[in-house]
Amino acid sequence: MAVPSPKILEDLDRFRRLHAETTDPLAARLLQDIIAELEANLSIAKQDEGGKAKKG
Repeated sequence: MAVPSPKILEDLDRFRRLHAETTDPLAARLLQDIIAELEANLSIAKQDEGGKAKKG
C-alpha cells in the first residue's frame, strides 16, 4: 500500500465524529470496528512507506 489517501483520512475523521455523537450502543460498537479497521490500514500503509524509504 502506498501513502494513505485523503479519502481514508476523511472517512476516519467522519466515523470518529459519528462515534462521538451516537447514543445507540450497537451503532457505537459497529463504528468502533470500522475505526479500528481504518486505523489498522493506516498503520500498515505507514509501515510500508517506511520500508520503501529505507530501501530507496
